[in-house]
Amino acid sequence: MENNDSTSPKKLILYVEDEDIQAKLFAKIIENEVKDRGHQVIIFNSGADFIDLVNSRNKNYTIEQFGIILLDLAMHDFSGIAMLKEAQDKAIKTPIAIFSAREDEALKKQSFDLGAKDYFVKGKDLLELERLRSFIIDNTEY
Repeated sequence: MENNDSTSPKKLILYVEDEDIQAKLFAKIIENEVKDRGHQVIIFNSGADFIDLVNSRNKNYTIEQFGIILLDLAMHDFSGIAMLKEAQDKAIKTPIAIFSAREDEALKKQSFDLGAKDYFVKGKDLLELERLRSFIIDNTEY
């Protein structure tokens, strides 16, 4: 899917999560929340894949194809914080949110300080899921 028209909605959502079952589960939940808008979730199973994308070394995608990026905070190879720093260093304009199992105000503040647009707690409650849905819609519809 290549979309060079910068005024068109970007329907791809990148979800960087190294736990395969959790990645598939949350990708399905996210897609179900925004299926009426045609969004598709692409899963990267390592922080290294995200770093390659940010540095234009991915063979299948470019950063510009994604309307939203969700970074898991606790990864085996790169933390969500390290990935945020890399995105900030490369001046990535795509809205990035942290998607974490931990509700931690210090990490949330650090994420915002590094350019994250939001911080979501996985599986917290239905309100959090609605916030995520609104975040995706607000940041991908032009």
